[in-house]
Amino acid sequence: MMNKFRSLLRKWSKLTLLLFLLGTTFSYAMFQGGFVSWFLFYSFLPFVIYALLILLYPLADFHIERVAGDRTLHAGDSLEMRIRIQRKYPVPILYVCVDEQLPRTLDVSSGSKKQSALVFIGFRRELEFSYTLEDLARGEHEFSDIVLRTGDLLGILEKEWTAKTKETVLVLPQTVSLAVQKLKSEYEQGQRTNLYKIRQETAMVSGIRDYEPGDRMVTIDWKSSARGMGLKSKNFEENHSSDSFLMLNGISEYHIFEEMVTFAASLAEAVLEKGMRVGIWARGERQNQLIEVKEGKVHRQRIMYYLARLKAMETGEASYAPPKRSIPEHAALIVITSRLNMSMVQAYTRLTDGKHPLTILFFRKNPLQGVEKSEQDAYLYAANHGVTISVIHDRSQWDVWKERMR
Repeated sequence: MMNKFRSLLRKWSKLTLLLFLLGTTFSYAMFQGGFVSWFLFYSFLPFVIYALLILLYPLADFHIERVAGDRTLHAGDSLEMRIRIQRKYPVPILYVCVDEQLPRTLDVSSGSKKQSALVFIGFRRELEFSYTLEDLARGEHEFSDIVLRTGDLLGILEKEWTAKTKETVLVLPQTVSLAVQKLKSEYEQGQRTNLYKIRQETAMVSGIRDYEPGDRMVTIDWKSSARGMGLKSKNFEENHSSDSFLMLNGISEYHIFEEMVTFAASLAEAVLEKGMRVGIWARGERQNQLIEVKEGKVHRQRIMYYLARLKAMETGEASYAPPKRSIPEHAALIVITSRLNMSMVQAYTRLTDGKHPLTILFFRKNPLQGVEKSEQDAYLYAANHGVTISVIHDRSQWDVWKERMR
């Protein structure tokens, strides 16, 4: 209430100042007379009239629309944002300053947290301008308010209005090409499966179920579908598993975490492109969700959207792992982390029960840094329990880790 009163007082005090200056020039012209004094008065009069016009004209007459485009964005892409301004009444306004506060989630390379534009509108009812954001960061970015500012030509009277126009831009993680190899050892009772396997489409059919988006054409049961039961898919009893289950530890520094997310997205995409199945669990800020093992384009999109919204955590229990019941049967487990200690390796080892091959991909920030005591203990424990740990320092090693896991 007090702030509103102060704003109103400030506005009327500036108007009073303008009227005082107008009265001063008029009095000077009346008492002094002559061409110069009256010329001064009539020259100042349009400025006062324009200031009164700005004061009386409601900026809420403006309708602002933000158009972000509908193309799919990935980390590192550029975004052209268009701002459309419309209004009902063609009141002459010399200029409008448009300010947009950028979302905090945007890692703007220029360092600017605000985009501003000075628009000379005049009598126009519609206008449009655009700006470009370069090198977008992964994540869900919420654009909210746009502030319009204008004023008189002397800079004495200013007016401001905030337009509520929300827009959400989802930037998917960047992906790189990974050469996923198809290893050919079959699953037998008492043995572990290899990490990647081509599923046998000719496996024994164990039943039928309703069709789900993303099911492959070869799995559709056309006979059951033709009986008017709706579209049905076959359930296979597989002799070996090609399933992969990724677990992403979100307790990490920002830049390392972004590399981990990029790797997870690239690996999931490479596995799905081979016709295999993949699931993912990640622990991040305000997000602890599991995406079950599936395949197909719809499933790929779901994983990418999930990874796009994932945020790193500064602190937390590093040994935290998903519930054992959520681990798919016979799936190969892949842990992606930037922190390594004994408790974490123990927690993930307990998930295997001797049925799942477990690989831990350890993203280290500084390759020159010595191995800490907690990391040494984790290495020894992993070696004694058949767990493979691959250390990754940069992207040149992303295609090497699979060789170490054989």
